[in-house]
Amino acid sequence: MTVETLEDRLAEVQAEFEIAGDWNDRYRLLVEWGEQIEPLAEQDRLPEHEVSGCSSPLWLRVRWVDGVLQVQGASPGILPQAMVGLLCRLFDGLEQLPPEVPPVLNELGLRRNLSPTRFLVLERMLERILATRNNP
Repeated sequence: MTVETLEDRLAEVQAEFEIAGDWNDRYRLLVEWGEQIEPLAEQDRLPEHEVSGCSSPLWLRVRWVDGVLQVQGASPGILPQAMVGLLCRLFDGLEQLPPEVPPVLNELGLRRNLSPTRFLVLERMLERILATRNNP
């Protein structure tokens, strides 16, 4: 059995984005991914899991469990939940993070299609995930 890597997952997401075509279809795809994830349980929606800067409440819990990265989040907002879905699709279940992470968000064209505030929130969530690199 081959271990799936971040690069493998990024390639899958990029391929799905290509198939989707324009930004409206990609947006719908992101929303679908957000709807598909298991949301962070109410009892885990704690202040330490909150992500600042979002107009909707947003929580992201990132931790290593038995050598596997676990990424969970929730938001009542459609786009914040979609962003959590994207990050879960890329990172949840990985057994390691590479030393150099590709510019994931730029490669997907999110910088040019999200508002600066939303992109900043997405970057904060990515930074939170990457900050666990040394704590598996």
